[in-house]
Amino acid sequence: MHRRLTIETRDAVTPLLLLALKGAQVGLAVKDGSGNYLYLSGLPEYFPQLDPSEARDETLFGEDWLPRMAAAQQEAVRDGIEQSFELSRTTNSQYEICECTVMPYQIAGSPTAILMTFKDLTAERKREDTLKALLRELSHRTKNLLAIIQSIALQTARNSSDLDTFLNKFRGRVAALSSAQDIVTASNWRGAEFKELAVQQFARYVEEGKDPRVAIESDDCLLSPNGATHIGLALHELIANSFSFGALSKRDGDVRVACERIKAGTGEKFQIVWDETIPGGTGRQQNGSARHFGSTVLERVVPTAIDAKAVYEISPQQVFYRLVFNADK
Repeated sequence: MHRRLTIETRDAVTPLLLLALKGAQVGLAVKDGSGNYLYLSGLPEYFPQLDPSEARDETLFGEDWLPRMAAAQQEAVRDGIEQSFELSRTTNSQYEICECTVMPYQIAGSPTAILMTFKDLTAERKREDTLKALLRELSHRTKNLLAIIQSIALQTARNSSDLDTFLNKFRGRVAALSSAQDIVTASNWRGAEFKELAVQQFARYVEEGKDPRVAIESDDCLLSPNGATHIGLALHELIANSFSFGALSKRDGDVRVACERIKAGTGEKFQIVWDETIPGGTGRQQNGSARHFGSTVLERVVPTAIDAKAVYEISPQQVFYRLVFNADK
């Protein structure tokens, strides 16, 4: 059963309705049958804040929104049907969008008048746009990671003599990628500090700060997400090979790894240096298994991915690796 509002009840309810609109952050504009504004309240901040007696469609909506608003008002009066649509404005310094509703109303004996509501959608749409951009970036990075993992699986299989060897090497390389991604994700995709990345890659083999054979030095080097992924993989190959064949397979071996900023022309580059000394001169040789997938990663895959120049030298006494690349790669 619907109760008809009397004049008295309408007068009591109206302030509550206006309060509800304000709480819902909905702006309200009311015009009489002659086209004069009777009421303006709560309009989004990018509308001119005018007194109703001074307001005109031209000043309230501007040249860009006026045609659409005028047409909606005419259609609402002519057809007696509510009109709903969005208004948007984009410039170099502005992005504004609101949801508009234009409704006809009539008081007995008076010409049809107009009631308009305005709901600001700017913040909501910006969040949606940001989320879409993040999802696109996530999709892009996921595809890149899957491609890297596929390549690692293929190359590891080619250079593994049996299933156990394949699984051991493959798991280690995937773990290296996962570790690098954890750091990148924790930084909100800004990238990874080189020292933190190196410490995490060593963590599978040595306790941080507990192995006197290992020294990690770094300037304030923030690697890009792409750089962190590939350099993490390079470090894993160097560390794993050192523990298997090189300096870290010896009690008195020595490994020094450093990242520093260097000047290059008018710009700045990062230089990563890995230098391990193998006591007794019984380390890896230039040929043999040591120069299979690991050397491919260090000499081709990583330099190509971050547009870097690499030097990789192996002798019985030393393993030396240098990588130089732009700071934003």
